[in-house]
Amino acid sequence: MGGSRSLRPRRPHVLVALGLLASLGCTPAVGAGVARAALAATTTGSGRTGAPSSAAAAAADDPTTWKKVWAGDFSGRAGSGIDQRRWQYDTGTGVFGTGEVETMTSSRANVAIDGAGGLDITALEVNGAWTSGRVQTLQTFAAPAGGEMLVTAAVRQPDPSVGLGYWPAFWMLGPGGFPQNGEIDVMEDVNALSEHSGTLHCGNLTEANGDGTFGPCHEDVGLTSGLQSCPGCQTGYHTYSVIIDRRNAGDEQIRWYLDGRQYFAVDESQVGTAAWTQAIDHGMSILFDLAIGGGYPDSICGCTTPTAQTSSGATMSVRSVAVYDSVPGLPFGLVLPSGLGGW
Repeated sequence: MGGSRSLRPRRPHVLVALGLLASLGCTPAVGAGVARAALAATTTGSGRTGAPSSAAAAAADDPTTWKKVWAGDFSGRAGSGIDQRRWQYDTGTGVFGTGEVETMTSSRANVAIDGAGGLDITALEVNGAWTSGRVQTLQTFAAPAGGEMLVTAAVRQPDPSVGLGYWPAFWMLGPGGFPQNGEIDVMEDVNALSEHSGTLHCGNLTEANGDGTFGPCHEDVGLTSGLQSCPGCQTGYHTYSVIIDRRNAGDEQIRWYLDGRQYFAVDESQVGTAAWTQAIDHGMSILFDLAIGGGYPDSICGCTTPTAQTSSGATMSVRSVAVYDSVPGLPFGLVLPSGLGGW
């Protein structure tokens, strides 16, 4: 759900803390062998997915560990605002280049702590005018050269009775221009279809391809999984994650996961080193928003959204936002539960 998206289909309680580590005062880290078994199915360079590897085999094959480097703190009393030392409100109407119709506000009616460690973003309609919310980290996060970065969150998608026009998103955005400086859509759904998609945006909007798209990332659609079924994603929390893998220079990769199972991947070779480096090899901020209307929902329904029947008041809820880096050689690790949850 990019800073400049348009007609494109794109866009734990994780950790079980070991008492020993806590007593030693060690920095929590996740054993990558176990983490990868939970997060990833085996994959080829083309992104095809095979059977999940066993935890034992993965641990034997990969001694790397994961270290939590940041967590989005949504603690506080119910109805309070976000921690503006970590997050900012992105506000405005019609400024995001996507065709969405809502006004993004900082009102606690639209964006509020839920009192249980989560953030609620609620879309409201009054006399035909919609308001909603969009939040963005003040900090940016980059995969270390020669390592990996995992970005993850538990999200309950909105569940309106009539959802035409609803467009929840969890995504990452590079600084500067779109699409060349990169956007990774970790999760998007439209029209309350209980689906999800993951997408990479990069390259340019000027070099025409034969299929009517532009540049190496085939904008403005992007390189996308397309919408996939996501049963229960509107009624319960599910874990959406990406791993940016920079272990092999010149052969980097991004992988997308739902509840710990890989469903999509994009390789550096698909877009070329120059476009990839400009889009991926730098810091990106993390965003959550709930848009109403716009190119993506309209393209899926073949209609103009929202409609007069679209329900007001549905909420996207977010918990357990965290960033991990791979850190070779740490002697201790924490174990990720199988599948990273799915609350």
